[in-house]
Amino acid sequence: MSAAEVSELLSHAEITPSHIRRAVHHLTKPERAMLYDAANPLHRSATGKYFEALVYELLLGCAERSEAVVSVVAKFSDAEFVPYDKYAPDGLWYSRDGGIRFRLGGKVAAEMDLLIKTADGVRVFGEVIISPSGVRGFRSEIFAKKKLLADLYGDPVEFLMVLAAAPPSGVRCLEGSDAYAVVTGGVRSYEMVHSGEVMKRKLSPAASTKRVNGKDW
Repeated sequence: MSAAEVSELLSHAEITPSHIRRAVHHLTKPERAMLYDAANPLHRSATGKYFEALVYELLLGCAERSEAVVSVVAKFSDAEFVPYDKYAPDGLWYSRDGGIRFRLGGKVAAEMDLLIKTADGVRVFGEVIISPSGVRGFRSEIFAKKKLLADLYGDPVEFLMVLAAAPPSGVRCLEGSDAYAVVTGGVRSYEMVHSGEVMKRKLSPAASTKRVNGKDW
């Protein structure tokens, strides 16, 4: 139950100002402004990206303290972008903004929010969602992504859903999950840090022995 172990780590992670600053750092400067402006029509989009970045930073911190996690794939500003061409092999190729994408035959076959490898040889892919109520077709999408990773790597694959709040009973998108984690208070946690501290500040990636380039996962 490797996905369940990762779920436990995330669900009990403490959000610190350091996590928040690094999460905001993964957003572009315009997105940071949108994040701190609730009246902006793109505020919700910026909040979603912030929450995804926060979960990533929390996961890196959890991995450092747990022998259960062998590696976490870098993303956002931690990722090294390499241009794709028609001669490139199938597999993981980052988007320009550090998104995790898998290409097959030159086309994008799947996008994933989190990739983790555990000590028992299981590869866990995760999706980070603020509100699961509007999600449709998740079971077929999860199955397709599991098959893709199994075909590429040959290892057991599990799926982890990461949510901003405890889901209501009967939420269909959880039916295909091997485990789910709830990061309580994560969506609005950016309010704990004043915008002036993060609007223009540049940060180096968090020190991590578990973060790996996508090609090394």
